[in-house]
Amino acid sequence: MAHRPPYADAINYHELSEFFLAWDKKLLKRAFPDWYADSKRVLAVRGTDESFNSSMIEIYKNLAVNMPDNGMQIIMFTHQDVSVWADLRNIVWAAGLQVTAAWTIATETESGGLKEGNYVKGTVLLVLRKRKSEKTAFLDEIMPEVEDEVKTQIRSMHCLDDKEEPNFTDADYILAAYAASLKVLTSYKKIEDIDVTYELARVKRVKRVKRSNELSPVAQVIECAKKIAYDQLIPGEFDAFLWKALSSEERLYIKGLELEKNNIHQLSAYQELARGFGVNEYKEFMENSKANSARFKTAKDWAGRNIGGDGFAGTLLRNVFMALYLSIKDDDNVVAGKNWLKNEVIDYWNKRELICEFLGYITTFEHISNMNHWAKEAQAAMILKELVSNDGV
Repeated sequence: MAHRPPYADAINYHELSEFFLAWDKKLLKRAFPDWYADSKRVLAVRGTDESFNSSMIEIYKNLAVNMPDNGMQIIMFTHQDVSVWADLRNIVWAAGLQVTAAWTIATETESGGLKEGNYVKGTVLLVLRKRKSEKTAFLDEIMPEVEDEVKTQIRSMHCLDDKEEPNFTDADYILAAYAASLKVLTSYKKIEDIDVTYELARVKRVKRVKRSNELSPVAQVIECAKKIAYDQLIPGEFDAFLWKALSSEERLYIKGLELEKNNIHQLSAYQELARGFGVNEYKEFMENSKANSARFKTAKDWAGRNIGGDGFAGTLLRNVFMALYLSIKDDDNVVAGKNWLKNEVIDYWNKRELICEFLGYITTFEHISNMNHWAKEAQAAMILKELVSNDGV
């Protein structure tokens, strides 16, 4: 059996069904006189109070009781709120079920031209079976298992995705990470750190006060799964080994530029990236922070500001931006850029490979129409990369 559960407080399906019944009711009664033509509003499960979880557990327990031991259920789920996924885990677990497989399928197309950006294009299909495991553990013991499951899920989606015309955005990969964490979190008979009775009864403070310390233990695990996933989402033009050497700020910046390359300018997409990489001080990166025109600064936008010191100011990427700024500042004097790197970057000789990787990535902007504001930096990066890679003692 397959079903799409209520999305907590996101969608009121009974209201949607009444919307269509306004047109269909007479036709249905005429075509199928023995059928009812009512939304059954009074029976609707609504995500507006503490009764939501208990209602959902009752439904899933009933489904579990009435399916054979080798039976399965399929949940279609697309919600992006970590706390809602935590609730789903607790509901499934309390009903005696576990997630045994999870697949993300593309369910949204761009043919209608109604959506643009980093919205979710896929729906996660969760396969539920009766939980028969007797395993118990503490949360810190299952985290390595969560990490392995998330990495496996991301790799499998990468292998299946079309490299020329990708079906999935980062948002879809993050949903897949949530689902992967549920496979682990529902497979144990008991996780010692989780009081499910308390978690199911608690008022959903997280939806009113969105702070990390308000997240439940389950939600914290799912939040960790999201961070693991972001570490796996490496831009195609960037070397995977060198990616691991980057700071959180550098990864955020490169991924933000990737959003821009893909013509994604929603501020919420950049904010979600910052949360995923755990970077709180990212607003200084923004050249434009309008809701639908967001983008990060170019090297020219940075100019000589905020260089050296802690955080992004002291990163290798910031020094590369400074070198590019000097290269285009005075009659395309790329040698000035090379000299900056050679004189200011600590351990320059051992960091040349990563410097060239940054410069190579920036050269890819040159022929992208919506990256014209990076055109001068892209041209300078091509020459500067050659100077650095061929630099001698």
